[in-house]
Amino acid sequence: MSRIRYLAALAILAAVTVLPFPLAGQSSSNPVALGVSVGPTFPLAGNGDTISNNGQASLNWGFYVNIPLVYAFDLMPSAELYKFGASQATDIDLAFKFLVPIGNLSLYAGFVPGLTAVSETLAPHVGALAGASYRIVSNLSGFVQGKYDILFDGSSNIKVVHVNAGLLLAF
Repeated sequence: MSRIRYLAALAILAAVTVLPFPLAGQSSSNPVALGVSVGPTFPLAGNGDTISNNGQASLNWGFYVNIPLVYAFDLMPSAELYKFGASQATDIDLAFKFLVPIGNLSLYAGFVPGLTAVSETLAPHVGALAGASYRIVSNLSGFVQGKYDILFDGSSNIKVVHVNAGLLLAF
């Protein structure tokens, strides 16, 4: 009987948490957006078992999809490409963003799990991001963000900072 009460309490808590916010699909004020960005990437520390890290900054560019779920929470899958040492690297992320909207400006912070592919190595990573987006016109927003990733490569961790600026086109 206590298990049923526990599940009922959990369901009520979830409903109270999510139901006050309208779903993004019910409102045209938060449509799905596609975007591109560019900026520098800085490897900070670590000497991985298979990933070469010489600490040089490189150009980072990527593609984004911003998917609003509820009023102040978005999912943002992304793919970013950059050079990591002498090799090409690709990050595939799924950012969980928490928003603070202030008029046309939205400040956000979030958690970013994903995978990084460098040469023939596939390394999981986790990170945090923070940024701001500003609605320029009704369906075009500009954004700047910083992301701090920790790549898990064998017995060591490699830390990487991405700083991006870009545009999001809502439709």
